[in-house]
Amino acid sequence: MKTEHKIIFGDARDMKQIKSESVDLMITSPPYPMIKMWDEMFGAQNKKITEALNNDDGEFAFELMHKELDKVWDETFRVLKNGGIACINIGDATRTLRDVFQIYTSHARILNYCLKLGFHALPEILWVKETN
Repeated sequence: MKTEHKIIFGDARDMKQIKSESVDLMITSPPYPMIKMWDEMFGAQNKKITEALNNDDGEFAFELMHKELDKVWDETFRVLKNGGIACINIGDATRTLRDVFQIYTSHARILNYCLKLGFHALPEILWVKETN
């Protein structure tokens, strides 16, 4: 069996250099919405994200951040072969806004979006990672 390996550095929201239905496996660890270290990066993609965070509107910021990631899942669905596998390493986030501490469930948001695209769910692997 001959395989081809190619590393492309670019924006995964637009993978025009990759043919549709040509990839067997996609593995990614995207920026986590609602993790403070990624706020500026998400805000550069959509100024409304920064506005929502400045207004302590976590739910709106969370959804807008995921709208940016949705573009990656759209492209992933396009380039994966039928039966191809997408592995997404994502964690949920906790954050306090307006004196309300809550969890932002990125794993559920991404799974639901991918199911709507036509992906099929496979078993989750839960990684219980120690924190500082």
